[in-house]
Parts: sequence; C-alpha cells; structure tokens
Amino acid sequence: MDVFQLQTLISGILALLVGALVYQLKKTHGPNTKICTVPQAGGAWPIVGHLPLFGANQLTHKTLGAMADKHGPIFTIKLGSYKVLVLSSWEMAKECFTVHDKAFSTRPCVAASKLMTYNTAMFGFAPHGPYWREMRKFTSVELLSNQRLELLKDTRASELEAATRRVYKLWAREGCPKGGVLVDMKQWFGDLTQNILLRMVGGKPYYGASDDDGEGEARRFKKAMRDFMSLFGVFVLSDAIPFLGWLDNNGYKKAMKKTASEIDTLVEGWLEEHKRKRAVSRIGKEEQDVMDVMLNDLQNLKVSDYDTDTIIKATCLNLILAGGDAVMVALIWTLSLLLNNKMELKKAQDELDTHVGKDRKVEESDTKKLVYLQAIVKETMRLYPPSPFITLRAAMEECTFSCGYHIPAGTRLIVNTWKIQRDGRVWSDPHDFKPERFLTRHKDVDVRGQNYELLPFGSGRRACSGASLALRLVHLTLARLLHSFNVASPSDQAVDMTESIGLTNLKATPLDVLLTPPWPIIGHLHLFGAHQYTHKTLGLMAEKHGPIFTIKLGSYKVLVLSSWEMAKECFTVHDKAFSTRPCVAASKLMGYNYAMFGFTPYGPYWREMRKLATIELLSNNRLELLKKTRTSELEAAIRELHKFCSREGCPEGGVLVDMKQWFGDLTHSIVLRMVRGKPRSDDYAEVEARRYKKVMRDFMSLFGVFVLSDAIPFLGWWDINGYEKAMKRTACELDSLVEGWLEEHKRRRALSVNGKEEQDFMDVMLNVLQDAHISGYDSDTIIKATCLNLILAGSDTTMIALIWVLSLLLNHQMELKKVQDELDTYIGKNRNVEESDIMNLVYLQAIVKETLRLYPPSPIITLRAAMEDCTFSCGYHVPAGTHLMVNAWKIHRDGRVWSDPHEFKPERFLKSHKDVDVKGKNYELVPFGSGRRACPGASLALRVVHLTLARLLHSFNVASPSNQVVDMTESIGLTNLKETPLQVLLTPRLDTRLYED
Repeated sequence: MDVFQLQTLISGILALLVGALVYQLKKTHGPNTKICTVPQAGGAWPIVGHLPLFGANQLTHKTLGAMADKHGPIFTIKLGSYKVLVLSSWEMAKECFTVHDKAFSTRPCVAASKLMTYNTAMFGFAPHGPYWREMRKFTSVELLSNQRLELLKDTRASELEAATRRVYKLWAREGCPKGGVLVDMKQWFGDLTQNILLRMVGGKPYYGASDDDGEGEARRFKKAMRDFMSLFGVFVLSDAIPFLGWLDNNGYKKAMKKTASEIDTLVEGWLEEHKRKRAVSRIGKEEQDVMDVMLNDLQNLKVSDYDTDTIIKATCLNLILAGGDAVMVALIWTLSLLLNNKMELKKAQDELDTHVGKDRKVEESDTKKLVYLQAIVKETMRLYPPSPFITLRAAMEECTFSCGYHIPAGTRLIVNTWKIQRDGRVWSDPHDFKPERFLTRHKDVDVRGQNYELLPFGSGRRACSGASLALRLVHLTLARLLHSFNVASPSDQAVDMTESIGLTNLKATPLDVLLTPPWPIIGHLHLFGAHQYTHKTLGLMAEKHGPIFTIKLGSYKVLVLSSWEMAKECFTVHDKAFSTRPCVAASKLMGYNYAMFGFTPYGPYWREMRKLATIELLSNNRLELLKKTRTSELEAAIRELHKFCSREGCPEGGVLVDMKQWFGDLTHSIVLRMVRGKPRSDDYAEVEARRYKKVMRDFMSLFGVFVLSDAIPFLGWWDINGYEKAMKRTACELDSLVEGWLEEHKRRRALSVNGKEEQDFMDVMLNVLQDAHISGYDSDTIIKATCLNLILAGSDTTMIALIWVLSLLLNHQMELKKVQDELDTYIGKNRNVEESDIMNLVYLQAIVKETLRLYPPSPIITLRAAMEDCTFSCGYHVPAGTHLMVNAWKIHRDGRVWSDPHEFKPERFLKSHKDVDVKGKNYELVPFGSGRRACPGASLALRVVHLTLARLLHSFNVASPSNQVVDMTESIGLTNLKETPLQVLLTPRLDTRLYED
C-alpha cells in the first residue's frame, strides 16, 4: 500500500470517529441542551484557591452564603487542588439528593478520617462501596432502629434523671437560693449527652463513676474525646494540597495519631470487658448495649479488609462522636433562644404543665403530645443547624444538573444548609425565632431529610442515620429541664448568640444559666416550716379564706375544711369519695408496702382488714376479754410509783416523776401485752425490750417527718435528709423483732391450745387468717403489719391525751379537786378504781372530752385523698386526686359552737354539750376522726385514758414543782405532743396495802 492510500485510510477513520462523536453528543444532550461548566467564584489564589477566604475568624457557612448572594445557588470554589461544588437553594439540594444522590454518595479521604477512624472504618467517613453499604444497613436495622431505641429507653431516662438530680443537689447545697443556682449548661449538656451515648454504646458512663479507677478512666476519655473532636475540625494542608502530604506543618497529624492510640486503648478495654462478661453469663436482650449487639451479630464476620474488633470499635466511636456533639449543640442553641424569647419559654412550660402536670416527671412517651416544644426544636435547627453545611461529599462519576451545569467526577460537594434554611422565598422573617411557623404554614415539614428546605440531618444515602435518636434525646432533655426548673440568664441579660468557627456550629461563648425548682412545685410548703404549727397556720388561713379552701403542698392540691358543717358533709355525703389514703414514704417503707390497714389505700384489702380489726380485735367483747391485761399493767406501774415514793422516804412535798416517760412506758406496756402477750422475763427479754424501745422511738419519729417525695413525687430519687434510708433500716430492725414474736406464738400454738380468754391479738389473727392471702399479702405480713399499726396508733395517741389531761389539771386546781372528790365519792379510799367504775365518773369523762377538744392528739385528721370527683352543697367542685385535711383543732375551738372556746371548762360536757360524744358522730368534736376512716381503736383509747387517769388521781396527790404553771407549748409534728417535759410531784393518798400485790 502506497503513502497516498495510507493517508486516505487514516482520514476516513478520523472522519468516522468525529461523526460518531457528534452523533453521540447530539443523542445524549438533544438539539437544545447546552453543556456548560459551573461558574467559579472569583478571588481564587494560585495553588491554594479560595482557602484564604476561609480564615480562622470567618464562619464558613456565612462566607459561602455571601458568595451565593453574588453568584447564585450553584457555583464552585477551589480549595487547594480540589474543585468544590456549593449548593445554596432547596431546589438544587433536592436534585442533588434525589437525581444525583448515588453520584455524590462517597466521602473524600481526609487525614482525620484516615488517622483517627481506623483508616475510614467509621462508616460515617467510609468511602462508598460494599463496606459502607453493609455497615449502613447494619446500623439502621440493628443499632438505631426504633425497636432498639425503645429497648434502651430506660438507659436514657436513668442518665437524664441522674443529671437532673445533680442540679437539685447543687441547689440544695447552696441553701436553696430563690434566685437559683448558676450552672454551666454547655458542660451540663455535654456531660449528659456523652453519658447517655456511652451508656447506650458501651454500658459505661464517664461522669460520676463510683470508684477511683472509674474516675480516672472517665477523665482520660473526656480529654481524649475533646482532642478527637477538636482535631476533626482543624485544617490539614494535605487535605487541600495532596502533594504536600509529607508536610505536617502544625503537628496535627502527630496529634491525631496520639489521640487515636489513646482512644483505641480505652475502647479496646471496653470491648475486652464485654467479651469477659459474655463468657461468664448470658445477657438478656433488654440489657444489651450496642457493643453486645455487635458482638452477637458480627462475630467473626470480615467485611472488606477490617476485622470484627476494628469494626466494633470504629462503629462505637462513630455513634459517640456524631450523636454527642450534634445533640449538645442543638440543646445549647435551643435554651439560648428560649432565654432570649421569654414568651416562647412560657408557652413551652405552660404546655408541659397542661399535658404532664406537676405530679410526675416527663417521660419519653409524653413528647409526642408536646407539639409546641417540637416546634421550638425545629425552629432552632432551622436557625442554628448543628452542622451548618452537610458533611463533605465527593462525586464518584460525572453528572449534569437540570440547569445544564456539568459536574466532573472527583468534584467535592458542600450543601449550605444554613443558607437554605434562611431562604426568604421559603421562610417569612427568616432570621427571626418563630416556632409557631411549624404549627401553621410549615406544620408538615420534617427534619429527617424528606423536606429539602429543612435539612439539619442531611438527606439521601448519606443522611444522618441517628436522627431519630438525636430527636428523642433533644426533646426529652429539653422537656425535663423546662419541667423541672425555672431558667433565667444572670441579671436577665440577653444571651450572646455568637457562633464558633468549626465543622459544628457550637455557641462561641459560655451559657451560664440560673436554675431554680419553680415555686409552684413547692406550693404552700414554705408556710409550714420547722417552727410553725400546721393546725394553727391553717386556722389563720381559714379566718381569711373561710371554712373551705385549697392549698398546694408540692404537687398536690389539698382541700382544707375548718367548720363542723363542712366536716359533716365530708364524712357523710362524700365519705366514700374521701375514703382512701395518699401513698407516703413512711407507710410504704415501714408499713410493709401499705399492709398497715390504717395507711392502706381504699380497696378490698382495706375493707377486709377494717372488718377484721373492728370485729375480731377491737370489739367490745375482745376488749372485755383483755381487761385483765390492761389492769395488771396499770397496777404494776402504780405499784412501781409507790415503791419509788417509799424509797425516797415519802417526803411531804412528794417525789418528782417524769410523767411523759411514765405515761409512755405504761401505754406501750399495755398495748404490747394486748398485741403479743406477756414477754419473757429472762435477760434476753431485757435486751429485746431495750432494742424495741429504741426502734419504736425511731419508728414513731420517722412517721412524723417530712419526706420530700410525699409532696413532690418526681423527686422520689432524692433522699435529701436521709429519712428514707433510716426508714428502711428501722423497718428491717422492727421486722426482725415482730418476726420473733410471731414465731414464738407459732411455737406455743404447736405445743398447746390457748383458751379464748388468754388470747392476745397475734393469737386471734393466727386463728382467723391461718394461711390466707389477701390482695397479694401473705398472712405473716398481714399479722406483723397489723400489730405494728395497733402499737403505733394505740400507744402514741393515748400517751399524748394523758399528758395534756394532767397538764391542764395541774394548771386548774379547782377542776383537779373536783375530779378527786368525785373519785373519793364513788370509789372511796378502801379499794382501787376498776374499769367498770368509769361509767359513774362523769366529771372525769368531761375532763377527758374537754382535753381532747383543746388538745386533740392529731390536730389534723389523718390525710385522705379523693378517689372521685365530688361537689359540696355550697357549689364547690373537688376533682379526684385532691388531698383532704380536716382541721379538728380549728373546729374544736369554733366560737359559734363553744362558749369561751380557748378556756378549759369541763362543765360544758355536763350541761350544754352533755350529749356530745368523741367517737365521730358529733362533728363539732372529732378527735378520732369520722366516717369510714375513723379510728377503730377509739373505744380502747378511751378505756385506757379513763382508767389510767382515774387510778393516778385516786392513788396520788399531784402537784407541779413549786406550784409553777405548767408550760403548755405544743410540739411541731403530725401528733400534738407537749413540747416540754412534764415533771410532777406525786404523794400517795391511799392506804399502803392498796399499792401491794
């Protein structure tokens, strides 16, 4: 072939190639499609490109936003060697994340992800490929699914509760200041989110570790994590100019390697600990953290070039890094905006009060109803997205946008969400904080990547897979914070909203906030302090507000009744409605979980036990059978008094006796004998008696203390005074004693059969209950609880009544002489008083009634609660759940009923009020309550008080030392005990033989 022919052949081939190329281009782009390059923003420098425009003091998203105003919603910049496509409108973002999503589904390789993410094994930074697809699927289905998040709900709640608790304790330590306690909320939110994620991922919180090793590890992790996040935001020269990869001019790469090694050591330790636990025991599904799940599901799987351990460590760190930072940033901005927008803050707290109330804590399930709070979070993420531009991506293949711009493979992508979310074409007043927009025009706009005008979590294949977890954490944390505390900035200054430079849009300045438990939580509690009498405070309120009004005690509304008419209607018409008891710590912890029938809620168990107590234990027949028991204990006590007088030589002025102690010992002895029978008489019995006396003092004291959770239930975790711990210890000690009595009774019954007249209360209950189960309580628990109930109620009120009777008589010598004259008239001095004599001692009975009127042992009838709504005849509606206080002290001193109501005049019960009884049928005198919940032991108490008083005054002359007036100061507490001692001079007034056996 000659040269000419060769040239002709080559020319023909070239012509065919050119023709084919032209045809292909026409076929691909059509006759009207113009192929063009995306315009590049001006100002690029040689080699470094636009890098100088993004200096240390410039916010990248705002710089790019200003460029978009000049160059439009799609343009390119040069960052070193790389061309970067910048999108700044929702239309461009939508096309990118739908039509071209696959093209932009990879990450560029940067130094931080190579050196600190196990060579891009963190799936969030891994390039597109089989490994990323496998890990993305595994994370979405196994680790961050709704089912998994639900299983880990308790972990999130417990960490949030612990964080809230720490603030309360800080507030209390600083003296509960009204202005609040200053808290660094950036640190608080950071510690909280890290703790939650660490517990979910590795089962190890880093804040508040309970041992030194734990604290040391916590500090190491905290520092390493700070370094990790800081280094991820630095500029490494080789990321922009690859051929300078050898140059570590700022030492960042060296720091990255060091931090990666430190974190790997820590996470490796967690992983080994999980492996050891799995080798020892099987972990239930509900107890599994993320590491457990991955160990179960990955096992020896090898994906790409990564081994299982590397995948687990990388994935765990990915979740901690991505979740903790984004959630913390969102919470900081939300609270900052609310502090600068008081109206919106009030609306959020009002919504919480409406849907949650103040009787309980906010739970995760509540947040779906809190639509305004959700709107606040959306509006915050619109104005201050945690990542103001969607994390850098790269084009795997060339693509062309609908506007005609061609994007070559290798081009990097930045989507400026900050600019998109402030687009005036979409959002009215785009720079203003207006949560209401998400309740009206934008109510259907979500943040999870389906609405391209709001993309705080990105969109498409590379969208944040932890969006659901982040929203759960933000919603619940914000709700709990605003529900539990009033928040304010110091001196009510506007919060500085300056943003920081970096990949995440963190607030640049601190966020110090004053946190205070809101006063509505406290209610009127501050009016009932350590030096105020509840019944007198309520009495003064009644004079101002009338005989029926309400107060707030913590979370609870309390109805206060202060007239006999209101009491009568309450205990007749509405008696069933008010027949339950509110749950309190003392009756739960020391009353066998409400098995004490006096404190148990209304229901089958209470009805059954009330019937048993009334018919079997405290009936007149039973009390008659136990008369000898009471008499013998009283005789022994009187005999000891006489012996004491004799030992002192029977001085004319008498011997000094502490009558508070004497009455206390006597009433305890009587009730104990009736409940458990005659105790053993050996040395062990003496030791047991001392144990019992101490623990019973603790028991009665603790039943009268104020426990915070009784008024504010959601503070149940806070045992501020250590009372609950003391209650548990006392309950354990008491149970040990009462269990011993019960076992002794069982042994006795196995050996012999007691006659009916010898049976104490324990014998009766063992006969009646046997192996019964009532409402979940076994017979032993019921017997022990009932015995303690009788001891508590019987001895305390009886002792108090006797102390006040004697105190009043010592201050009223005329009445004292009259009652002793009555005793001498009806009994004489040749025999002792017996229980059957009491019916003839009408003046003595009048003295007891007048004492119970002036100083009722329980000045406030034991707290009740409304089981259902009811309406009083005066028209007042009382909702279910309202607590009830009937101020017996105020009713007993009502001047409309009682002449000279504050004076001691027993004669009134022989004249104008001679038919008034104290057992709950006459509503002007209710020392034992009334209705279904009236004290079933009233008859026993009256028998003991009458007989004890009669025997004491018949057997001895009584006088106060130097004839001083007895101090009548009352003590603060549930029972109306005399505050000061009662020292009395006693002189025998009968023949010596009447004091002998």
